[in-house]
Amino acid sequence: MNLPPPELLVIDWPEGALESWPRLTEHLKRVAGAAGKNDLFYETSEHLRRLSRIMDGRVLADLMCKRITARVITQLWLEDAEFRRRMLSPKILDILVKQQLGQLGVVPLQNLIALYFRMFDELDQHGENLREELQDLLEQQLSKRFAHNSRSSSHQRDLLTILYSEAKWLLSINGPKHLVDYVYEEGLELDRAFLHFELRGLDDGRYASICRAHYYLNTLRELPVGQYHEVLAELLKPAVSQAPFEDGKRIGHVALEILIDRAGDAPGDEWQNFIMDLAGDPRITSTAQSYREWWQPLGEDRIEKVRRWLYKEDLRLFLSALEQFGKESGDAAMQRMFPARKRFIEGLDRLKLVRKTRLMLGAKAASAVKNILGDELRTNFVRLSNANGMSDKAVIYIDCGDFCLIEGSHNFKLWVYLRPPWERLYSYNTKQLSHSELTIRAPSGYKGLYGVDAPYEAITHSPSTWHNRFFSFLADHGVSIDIEQLMFPDDYRNYLRRFGIPYVKPLKTRLEPLSAFSPRNDHAGGGRNHG
Repeated sequence: MNLPPPELLVIDWPEGALESWPRLTEHLKRVAGAAGKNDLFYETSEHLRRLSRIMDGRVLADLMCKRITARVITQLWLEDAEFRRRMLSPKILDILVKQQLGQLGVVPLQNLIALYFRMFDELDQHGENLREELQDLLEQQLSKRFAHNSRSSSHQRDLLTILYSEAKWLLSINGPKHLVDYVYEEGLELDRAFLHFELRGLDDGRYASICRAHYYLNTLRELPVGQYHEVLAELLKPAVSQAPFEDGKRIGHVALEILIDRAGDAPGDEWQNFIMDLAGDPRITSTAQSYREWWQPLGEDRIEKVRRWLYKEDLRLFLSALEQFGKESGDAAMQRMFPARKRFIEGLDRLKLVRKTRLMLGAKAASAVKNILGDELRTNFVRLSNANGMSDKAVIYIDCGDFCLIEGSHNFKLWVYLRPPWERLYSYNTKQLSHSELTIRAPSGYKGLYGVDAPYEAITHSPSTWHNRFFSFLADHGVSIDIEQLMFPDDYRNYLRRFGIPYVKPLKTRLEPLSAFSPRNDHAGGGRNHG
């Protein structure tokens, strides 16, 4: 029969005929969904739901001998979250297969495959190693179905035959990674790969989400350093970042490794913020949950690299607080001295002397810094106790290798040591410090470590002399430093006219610990053996 062209085929619908179309469509969906489900199917469903509430194991085992039960229980596992919570476990799965004499029908098998791809790693929430056990079960069932009938798997191509003969690797814990590798090797889109392997209808579950996460990782590998991309926001979602990768790592671990390894000394705000939002500050005690969960698997080299980035952040926050306090207090002298103090601290960083920092903030100071940032304060810092007027103070410990500093806001002195003075100043286990610990206990601990004659200097920030006292102290103990980098040009010329170049003694002062144990130098906080 010859039909007219589509553009000439016009149907004159009676008025109101289309109003019932949505109802007809919905009815058709219900009919299609109920295909193959008869009264016995629904009776068995209700029976299993009742059993899930009373958990009569003997009745359940007897019921599982029936073929209809295998269809119903696997369908309920797939569709009913509450039933799944009560009735899905490695033990019940094992009983089902045994009661079905070791071989499932095609419908229960298809249901279990759908369940596997939709839940994947979340299967283990229903029992230890359930994902792995279900993988083994599916492989065994496919082998039984096709091993002795190779012709049936050769002339057709559906999900069952693909999982048996072409892509058994899809079922492994590394299946999502292998699938994305295939996508890149073949130059496909991810959605096309799902169609190729007959995974249509299964691209909205956990397996597909992990595939997309792997796809995001490849985007990170090609993203220009420091540049933002929407995949960063996707990777921050717990469902993505905590998804399994391989060798016990998660997608989030690999994302961190990619960014840390690709970034140089300056990762940029976008990448650094992503790392801090995902894993937190690595400068915390090694026993903390977030440290063990996110940082420990990355290895010490990556941890130290990120810590070096964050030392710069500590310096920036300290200087921001120092500047803000000067403005809020109206202290003219403090405001006049701020540029020189900022130039001094930034100069230490320019000279690449800074090896470690520890930021310390009183309650008001922390609030001021948060106001400056206009965002959550991500960096880990030591809290200063409120006693002795420390609430509004900001203090920073800076390890420069040949010397260590404790610098603070307001009228806090600049303390200079030749070795790390006291472990609590820089330990990542330290949560709070007081004024007396910074000004009395620290120098006392320093002398306790290296002897009563161990030299240090406490310098008042007098505009005319503090630079000279600092440079002279270092020179007297054989420490050379490029003082020009720590001062503004005019200040440097004035300094030379007044004091001249300090004479640096040829031999450095060597301080060795009095005990057999030197200050620790590990991720929990430690010093260095300076020569």
